[in-house]
Amino acid sequence: MPVTEPRRQGRPKSEEKRQDILRAASTLFLKEGFANTSMDSVAKASGVSKQTVYSHFSSKDSLFKAAIGSKCRSYQLDALQIEDDAKAQPMPKYLTKVGTQFIKLLQDPDAIALFRVIIAEGGNNPRAAELFYQAGPLATLDTLGAAFKRYGSPTLSTELAHKLAFDFCALLKGEFHTMLLCGLRQPMTDSEISAHVAPAVEKITTLFRAYCTK
Repeated sequence: MPVTEPRRQGRPKSEEKRQDILRAASTLFLKEGFANTSMDSVAKASGVSKQTVYSHFSSKDSLFKAAIGSKCRSYQLDALQIEDDAKAQPMPKYLTKVGTQFIKLLQDPDAIALFRVIIAEGGNNPRAAELFYQAGPLATLDTLGAAFKRYGSPTLSTELAHKLAFDFCALLKGEFHTMLLCGLRQPMTDSEISAHVAPAVEKITTLFRAYCTK
């Protein structure tokens, strides 16, 4: 899952090296898989020492999760961005933005490739699947659930808020994501994404209102 974050003028050298390591690691995770990627190979690919890699990432697990988090951040789906948007926007507008970015992330070529790598390795290496779920889907669900809780406070329970987050993501993925992973359909255009997200937002908003009256 190559990281495509642009370098910025004036970025500290330590941050530059961190991004170099993330880019190299992301490429290797996609090319070699989680099990066959070592910290040594990441150091070699990024042009730094192994000690430098460990100075930024304590383990291969943390490096893998950071690479996934970086991809989410590039689509504004990291926890901080989701939380900030929830504070600043009405819920329908917020859900439309999150839903649109969520679909764009799902159909990102690197994200699709990573899903396939995780599925291929899952039987023999469940640890990779667990890390992927923690850093990607679970982190998104937890943050989105917290946003629903904020919008529904004080009447909406935490349990129902997280159920709304799960249901919203399920509505967005639907049959589309499975077909995409199987190579049975092409990514959506911007207009198709809008048409796909709108009814999901409408349905989850209706459900949200019903939960808030319980």
